[in-house]
Amino acid sequence: MHPICSKKLFLLDMDGTLYLGDKLFPQTLPFLSAIRSRGGRYVYVTNNSSKSVDAYVQKLARLGIAAAPGDFLTSSQATARYLRKTYPETLFYVLGTHSLKQELAQSGVAVTDRLSDQVGGLVMGFDTELTFQKLEDACRLLLRDIPYIATNPDWV
Repeated sequence: MHPICSKKLFLLDMDGTLYLGDKLFPQTLPFLSAIRSRGGRYVYVTNNSSKSVDAYVQKLARLGIAAAPGDFLTSSQATARYLRKTYPETLFYVLGTHSLKQELAQSGVAVTDRLSDQVGGLVMGFDTELTFQKLEDACRLLLRDIPYIATNPDWV
C-alpha cells in the first residue's frame, strides 16, 4: 500500500497548491475526491490574513470545491485564539484588511483602527488595503511598550 493511502488527515495550503489565482489545477478535484473516498479528511490552511474564512469558502465554491467554515485553519483564526487567551482585556489596533479586523472582532478580540491612549497592542496582518495613515499609526504604537503581534512572520 502506498504511504499516502494510509493517511487520514491532510492539511492543504490553497494558493499555489490547489489553484493559482482563479485557476483550479486539473489534479485538485480528483485528489480531494480520492481523500474522501478513502475516508480521509482535509483542512485548508493559509497564512494569508487578508481574506476571511467566508471569502475562502466563496472562492472555493466558485472554483467548484464545496467547503464549510469548519474546513479552514487560518493565521487570522490562530491569531484570534492567541489574543483571546493571552490578552483578553486588551484593545488592539489592527494594521490589516477590513476582513481581518472583522474576523478578529467576531472572534471576541477588541479591535480598533483608530489610534488612542486606550490601544494596548498592535496586530499586523497582510494588508492589501495599506495606507500611509496605518503605517504612521503603527510606527507611533511601536514606540510604546505594548504587545506587537504579527499574523504571519512570512519573510517573503
